Amino acid sequence: MMTTDWQIVYQNIPQGPKSYGQESILTLGNGYLGWRGAPVTAQFSEDHYPGLYVAGIFNQTTTMVNHRSIVNEDMVNLPNPQLVKIFIDGQELTAPYDQRKACLNMDQGTLVEHFEYQLAAGRLKLDTVKVCDPVHYHQLALKLNIRLDFAAQVKVQLLVDSQIKNQNVQRYREFNSQEFNVIKATDHLVHAETNQSKITLAVGGKTTSQQATFTTTYPDHNVVDQAQINLAAQQDFTIERVMAVATSYETEHPLPVVMKGLSHSSFAQIQATSLAHWQTFWKDADVRIDSDDPDLQRLVRMNIFHLHQAAQQLANKDLDASVGSRALTGEGYRGHIFWDELFLVPYYASVEPATAKDILRYRLKRLTAAQKNAHAQYEHGAMYPWQSAMYGDEQSQSIHLNPLTHRWYQDNSRLQRHVSLAVVYNIWSYTRITGDYDVLREGGLKVLLETTKFWLNKVTYDGQRYHLSGVMGPDEFHEAYPNTSIGGLSDNAYTNIMLVWSLNWLLDLRKNSDLDFAEICAEADFDQTLLQKASDVASNLALFIDEAGVIEQYQHYFGLKDLDLAAYREKYGDIHRIDRILKSEDKSANEYQVNKQADALMAVYNLGEKMMQQLVAQLGYQLPKNWLRRNRDYYLIRTVHGSTVSRPVFATVDVVLGELDHALKYLITAIKSDFDDIQGGTTAEGIHTGVMGGTLSVIEHAFAGVKFYDNHVLVEPKIPHDWTYLSFTQRFHGTLLRFTFQNNTLAVEADQDICIIVQENKIHLTANREARIVLNPRF
Repeated sequence: MMTTDWQIVYQNIPQGPKSYGQESILTLGNGYLGWRGAPVTAQFSEDHYPGLYVAGIFNQTTTMVNHRSIVNEDMVNLPNPQLVKIFIDGQELTAPYDQRKACLNMDQGTLVEHFEYQLAAGRLKLDTVKVCDPVHYHQLALKLNIRLDFAAQVKVQLLVDSQIKNQNVQRYREFNSQEFNVIKATDHLVHAETNQSKITLAVGGKTTSQQATFTTTYPDHNVVDQAQINLAAQQDFTIERVMAVATSYETEHPLPVVMKGLSHSSFAQIQATSLAHWQTFWKDADVRIDSDDPDLQRLVRMNIFHLHQAAQQLANKDLDASVGSRALTGEGYRGHIFWDELFLVPYYASVEPATAKDILRYRLKRLTAAQKNAHAQYEHGAMYPWQSAMYGDEQSQSIHLNPLTHRWYQDNSRLQRHVSLAVVYNIWSYTRITGDYDVLREGGLKVLLETTKFWLNKVTYDGQRYHLSGVMGPDEFHEAYPNTSIGGLSDNAYTNIMLVWSLNWLLDLRKNSDLDFAEICAEADFDQTLLQKASDVASNLALFIDEAGVIEQYQHYFGLKDLDLAAYREKYGDIHRIDRILKSEDKSANEYQVNKQADALMAVYNLGEKMMQQLVAQLGYQLPKNWLRRNRDYYLIRTVHGSTVSRPVFATVDVVLGELDHALKYLITAIKSDFDDIQGGTTAEGIHTGVMGGTLSVIEHAFAGVKFYDNHVLVEPKIPHDWTYLSFTQRFHGTLLRFTFQNNTLAVEADQDICIIVQENKIHLTANREARIVLNPRF
């Protein structure tokens, strides 16, 4: 695989999940739409999956499973506007290609592909260029070139294929996957409507060539552009296609939007717009690293590229949507929105703050749904769902299929109530980084108040301590206590610590002059009694800590049995989903001290070790001097990293502990999560946005040590020894700061006057004047 640091290049011919995974990585997008990187000649098969998704477009289907009606809400795969069929002397091209090169140009926003086919009469070469318009975001375009080494009559058909189902995820194929019905095909577009959500879809394509005239027909509700040409040997046949998609979710009249896009644009215009956009974007968004690792620079850019495609303000300002755990690249987790936002919003806030604000509005608009969720569970206030889609109601399934046993099991993952704390954390992160309190005034404070009502009602008091039961932490291997039929755990340390932090922030906001705190409290019926209880809970919530200073993941976790992970690795090899392995042995992860991912230590990733220690002390517990190392060591040997976001958390902890080599190993593994598909096929279902945001945080905030505390920028770098150069920008309270670390020196420049703190020294920066600071390596 030969690449530059701006390209992802594949020259192999993979099959099955590996091919699906490459197509996920090769996805193009613009915040509004995601266009999977399948070859233009491909239709759904075990090796290829064309996909076209639009942010926020979901539909519900119903399937009978074990005599139960199971409702699934899916991100809809729309009609496929890129399908190309080629006929040589009347025979359709059905032979597989035997040579291939796919190149994702991240600096330009293009996917360039080359395919070669061996036919009876000779060889056929097909070259394609794909591009999305990030400004006129309903538009995308395709350019094809066909060349033969023999003379032949060539007929081409370019379709908007309406015979599409949601079939990306193999284990979902047992469910009803027909998401829309076609109303009609006319005017170069397919007009359809989702079955349940009743969203109108319009997907169109218009094809041109200087060498042939295309005619359009509409067989079987498809749009077919067709042309024929007698092609000489080594002669090029070049075709351009403009496509457009719109829905009634974001525009009142989607059909005219698509028709205008098809008639008023061209491949060249869309490509030029894309190039200008990406060149502007990368000036401030690039993270430059010189290191010994040959893949690190390219994969850092791949993460940035995909996060910008997942959401960007030119599109998202008009959308009611957030970023799902797989973005718009595949149908894993049915396109739902999780707590993964926690790994994304802080990144967007420091690079594209307007985009972060757009994403937060998705949650603000679903506060009413969160209140209904709470009331449906006989709770108070607001309870955000673990999995959210169009409406904001709970979309987590109550059962799930174990692919090792092919049996259905109870799924309690919806008990991860800490998602409400993630929503609050993202609002806090945004206001802390941007200094913009409009989000709080426009509903964010009400979200904090209503979620606080939920927690204050849910805790119980034993006369000394408050306790929180019926929840799960981030470690999804533990859903319940052993040999119980009731899901949920008591006093999960991560949830309790984050709850104390959330209550502290609420109480602090009483003194914030940017808010009319009393008025918003009155509107939310949040009275002085609740404020007093918030203060009481924030000082008396329970944790359990052993004599060595290890914080118990949840009450009675220490009483679970140990598991010989080495023996399981020897027997099974990959054990990152040991929960499924245990069930295949008629055991349960609930019985063992074995973790899917970082749990109690997540609070260090979110808040830093000093804040976590302060919160524990606030509750009246004392931690020994080396508490963090002891906790890291205890949980690390019990963690199999079944989630891609686990390693960035451990990397962050290792940086705090000064173990930079260990941290770097975790970073390198995590940053290759999709590139190497380290989970053995999950990238086939879409990229993992959470780990992309998490690894960027490790680089910029853990290793580079750029942190935002109390309206100050702090820089406490711990740069890996083999990184000879690191440069990136951050936006803080409207100021753009550029940091460059090289030769034990920090060069920093701001576009406005600002004071920052570097290794405990105050540095006054004058606008547009670089300051150079020699760093203390022992800091």
